[in-house]
Amino acid sequence: MEIYRSPQSKKQAEKPRAIYYSRGKLIAGVVIWILATGLFGVLTVRSLPVSNIWIAVALITLASAWMLFNCIRGLGKLDTPVLLIGRDGIRFPDGVLIGWGDMEENVYYSQSYMGLPILKMVQIKTTLEKPRVKKMRVSALAMDSDEYLSICDSYSQGVVPPATR
Repeated sequence: MEIYRSPQSKKQAEKPRAIYYSRGKLIAGVVIWILATGLFGVLTVRSLPVSNIWIAVALITLASAWMLFNCIRGLGKLDTPVLLIGRDGIRFPDGVLIGWGDMEENVYYSQSYMGLPILKMVQIKTTLEKPRVKKMRVSALAMDSDEYLSICDSYSQGVVPPATR
């Protein structure tokens, strides 16, 4: 059963909605990861003469440097949409389009530990041969889970299931 929508709402539903990276979240990530990389770098240097613990600390330093690199790379892509949600489905940055009729499950995971965000991810399970599951981290996007799910609901209403292949 389709819910009544006004003509303006129907017209809005015809245009795809672009979701971009949040400048504020990326800048905060850059600051946090610069501090973390510096801290772990100092710990790596100080633990060099003590024992072999420096290997573990160096790996943590490399991981934090990788996260810093990802935040800086995201700042360079502020003008291109990360997700494009439209009448035909969800288009990902790698060009993969998953139609509404091909989705078995569309979930927004938001995990935290003691108030600190750990993981924010969109996971879509499909009926397609490839990809069976499409995952994307969305912690730096300018949207939350409620907004994502409401956008998906508004675009997927009234979609006829795809024909058998």
